[in-house]
Amino acid sequence: MTDTRAIISTGSPLETIGSSLLTIFIAEIGDRTFFIIAVLAMTYSRSAIFLGNQLTMTFIAVIAAFIGGAVIYLIDPFWVAIASSVMFLVYAILSFYEAYAGESEKIEGDNQEPLISYPTWFKTFWKTAAMVFFAEWGDKSNTSIMALAALSNPIFVAIGAIMGFAIIGFLAVILGKVIGKHIPEKIVKIAAGALYLVFAALTLALLFI
Repeated sequence: MTDTRAIISTGSPLETIGSSLLTIFIAEIGDRTFFIIAVLAMTYSRSAIFLGNQLTMTFIAVIAAFIGGAVIYLIDPFWVAIASSVMFLVYAILSFYEAYAGESEKIEGDNQEPLISYPTWFKTFWKTAAMVFFAEWGDKSNTSIMALAALSNPIFVAIGAIMGFAIIGFLAVILGKVIGKHIPEKIVKIAAGALYLVFAALTLALLFI
């Protein structure tokens, strides 16, 4: 009987990279993380968002490809989901507050001291990295990377996955930038808060399905 592993693993490095890249692209396009990045890119530093996302995605891709499920599932998915829901809830509240504070600033005039200070580049970078980590840890893309790495060279699988995550992150940032130019900032903040609330509710709901 022919060994499937042997057939797949004989693919060239370019074929393995291409397969991994395509797998990640299909798994991540339109995914929850894609919309998180797009929403953040509407108002915050796009370079910080892109790099924060890529840092986390690279870490997850390497872990999934070389160590696999032993580490990916080392942290109980239940507690990851709880932490993710709390994080989304906090960011929802902050987004609603920023929308309200921004409107109050306009009413009080430009000479008044701002009610809030927008995050610095590094704060945006780490905020994005944290949000993506909790949204992606144990996600279906992790399983896909582990499956490919079991059948092919994990180095090339990781390279393809990292490239795929970079392309998805870039597209999400561009989408956020384009939409952000045509929608008032207050509406963006309210929409972001509502989206975070939906993500928090869905994450909790999935625990009991």
